[in-house]
Amino acid sequence: MQTLGRVTLLAMIPANLFIVVWVWMGRIVFGVGGWFLFIFLVSVVPILLAGLVVTTVLAYTQHGRPRSLTAFQTWAQLATWLCLFLFGAFTPDFGDAPDSEISLLTQVFGWSRSLLDLSYDLMVGFGAASFVAYLVLLLSLVLARRPALAVA
Repeated sequence: MQTLGRVTLLAMIPANLFIVVWVWMGRIVFGVGGWFLFIFLVSVVPILLAGLVVTTVLAYTQHGRPRSLTAFQTWAQLATWLCLFLFGAFTPDFGDAPDSEISLLTQVFGWSRSLLDLSYDLMVGFGAASFVAYLVLLLSLVLARRPALAVA
């Protein structure tokens, strides 16, 4: 039976590709589409893709057989995916027409300024949380590559 660390490692490439597409345009599933589709394509998507490629390469080139993430790395990766998924879901969008600001919350519960503000707050919060989780993952992957300290 495969461990969660092994399964997470094997899922990194498809899950990372899915999460990049989700952050970019996942809101369309809920009928939310606007200028952020273009803005994210030229700003967020390249940075997110580059960052996830770095952690994937670091994870797949770790020492040991069979390759697997440690428990700490696994939870950092899962937290990164969850926060990025929620960031993509709660990102509001806007268009050229008046009153075209919409979000997942305004689509589900009806338009109100407070729900739109809550969407922005959730987007920023999950964006910050995903950045922290990513940094924890990156740091743990980099530190795992250091040779063991020699005990004299």
